[in-house]
Amino acid sequence: MDGGPTMIDRIIQKIKDKGGRMTIQRVTILELLAKLDHPTAEEIFQYTHDRFPSLSFTTVYNTLKSFKQLGVIQEYYMEERSRFELSEKPHPHFHCLQCGCLNDLDPGKITIIMDETLEEELAPVDVELFLHGFCQDCRRNEDKS
Repeated sequence: MDGGPTMIDRIIQKIKDKGGRMTIQRVTILELLAKLDHPTAEEIFQYTHDRFPSLSFTTVYNTLKSFKQLGVIQEYYMEERSRFELSEKPHPHFHCLQCGCLNDLDPGKITIIMDETLEEELAPVDVELFLHGFCQDCRRNEDKS
């Protein structure tokens, strides 16, 4: 055990350094983001409701938006709702069209090559990449049918 700060501790410090305030509810939301796999605001609200019955869905959603503005989480909009992830940098994902799972992909396994003229014309600063298809579990279940 190195005794150094945890990921949550580092993120809390980053939020404070950027002028964000921290409450026990906000820490709980950060901990859920670290624990859950790309949760929706609704899922986070459900997890927090027992512990903080007075915490409204609007507060959960606004907290997530604040964390996004502070650069400590990513938001991915799909299937008419947002999913959130504790991550400071965008990275590629795979989205299953059948079960709806959203999985991180190793950025080292994907290469995007942009034509120089397009790069000069548009001056992109970021790329958000989603591969959509059918995960192994769904394909296996389909084969059994």
